[in-house]
Amino acid sequence: MAHPYQQSTVDEIDVGALLAEPLLRNTLVAGLAGVHRTVRWCLPLSELDELKRDAEEPPDQGVVVHAHAARLRGPAGAETITAVAGRGVVAVLVQTEPADVATPGELPFAFPEARRAADRAGLPLALLPPTAGYRAVSQLVATKVLAQATHVLQYSDRVHRSLGEILARGAGISPLAYGMARMSVAPVMVLDLDGAVLAYEATSSVPKPDAGAAAEPLARHLERLCAAPPARAEVTILEPFSDTDAAGASYTPIVAPVMYGGETSGLAAVLEPDGGDAHDRAQRRIVAAEGAVLIGSEMLRIRSMTEAEERIRGDFVVGLVHGRFQDGQQLLARARHHGFNPDGRHTVCVAAIDPPLGDDQAAVRRLGAVARAAENIDAAADRHTLATQIGGHLVVVRQIDRDGSDALSEQELARRFAGTLRQLVADRLRADVRVTFGRVHTGASGVSTSYREARTALGLARRVDVPPLAGYDELRIFVALRDLADSENGRAFAREILTPLRKADGHGRGLESVALAYVGESANLNAAARRLGLHRNTTLYKLERVSRALGMDIRSADTQFMVWLAHHIDSLVQVTDALDAELAPPP
Repeated sequence: MAHPYQQSTVDEIDVGALLAEPLLRNTLVAGLAGVHRTVRWCLPLSELDELKRDAEEPPDQGVVVHAHAARLRGPAGAETITAVAGRGVVAVLVQTEPADVATPGELPFAFPEARRAADRAGLPLALLPPTAGYRAVSQLVATKVLAQATHVLQYSDRVHRSLGEILARGAGISPLAYGMARMSVAPVMVLDLDGAVLAYEATSSVPKPDAGAAAEPLARHLERLCAAPPARAEVTILEPFSDTDAAGASYTPIVAPVMYGGETSGLAAVLEPDGGDAHDRAQRRIVAAEGAVLIGSEMLRIRSMTEAEERIRGDFVVGLVHGRFQDGQQLLARARHHGFNPDGRHTVCVAAIDPPLGDDQAAVRRLGAVARAAENIDAAADRHTLATQIGGHLVVVRQIDRDGSDALSEQELARRFAGTLRQLVADRLRADVRVTFGRVHTGASGVSTSYREARTALGLARRVDVPPLAGYDELRIFVALRDLADSENGRAFAREILTPLRKADGHGRGLESVALAYVGESANLNAAARRLGLHRNTTLYKLERVSRALGMDIRSADTQFMVWLAHHIDSLVQVTDALDAELAPPP
């Protein structure tokens, strides 16, 4: 088996296969440990000396050196072996002289110094008959390498044509994986960039290992590829893993990265079962390499279609939540396409991620994957869900129609869905998530109303103490104050109370914070001081300044209520004004 994580091509032969040829058979006398090395070309030792003088770097790996017996005799032979071992040489083939074979039985013991050096270096050393000149040996190496390359090209072409026919039908990734499994006689697994299994196929005659056990080493390898992207796609052999469903069975993943545009986009793996020979493995390498190329083309096609569909669906959701559908016929036509019921009851959830995701391509892709997952929450219940990204937030429109068997109220159903959504986003993004949701309303106009309520709740959640999962109707105080905050009298009242506090502190918020802490702690001076992190006497001094600025005693219950009311009206005004500016139709 190849070394774990060794990257290798399939159009190759090794020293052992070369030495199996009649001309070279039974000629190996030392360096058995190196017979697995790849052979690519042959050079005479004299030409290797020329390369050494012309370049400081060693030549390409895979060189077989043909040398005359005179260069390997005595102590100089050991020096020659040691020198060529560091020059990319994989084997030394020595053309003996007639005198070396004149006495039967002496040839295997000839060149003792060179043999010992070859064993130390793990460099195969073969003693050839006097008739095995450089021309004959180099022709043999070239013929073997070209024959192997031709065989590989022919098989690669066959695999490519077979999988290409599947690709041309546009059948998808699973049929491509099944075609790979049929040709490799082994299970095949395809992963996307996030490590999710896109396809897992095998023929009926081949047992499949547990999907989780198979996906785990592939996902780890994919993480390494993403951390250090390869310059080109290479077939890699991973460590074998054991199947948890079948005692004693193990599989060796033969994997190839799915790449397009120079970027890794997934992984295709042939899971080789125990008992395969070198020829089987070579064929499976070809299947993995060719399959990864065509799967990349299919993934690119699916990605283009998916992104186009997501843009269309996202535009529809944006139009819904912003109330831009003035034409009822246009709404009905697009609603049918996206599965939206114009007469249904809906709530809108807004998920805010902390810390916020960036606007780079990877972050957009991750949030897009979460949006697709959100649309599949409880999809079997025939409650349609639409999701998209708006302003760095995940916005989800959820149908909340109740049936006769559902004992929960509409708002309870909305809250349950919002909780499921929050858990999903947190698990997928591994981040803190705040989800707010509006009340349940009817039709397209109800969606825009619910979205405004959800955004209002989100804006308030950043100003007041609100749980990470909150509905607009749960902020009862602000709901009750909405009309007051929209009126000029309410806004004037908030300005009259809060402006003196802000001006008295140089347009800062220090005195306002002291007053709010005092009110929030039910006029408990010591508790307010602890909340502010101030000394009790300092807090008392600042409260006296608050009373002077207001012209009223802050210790009075009426004054405390006015400060509390003004603060809540001001918070609601700021949130609603910001929303008005955001949701206003373009000029």
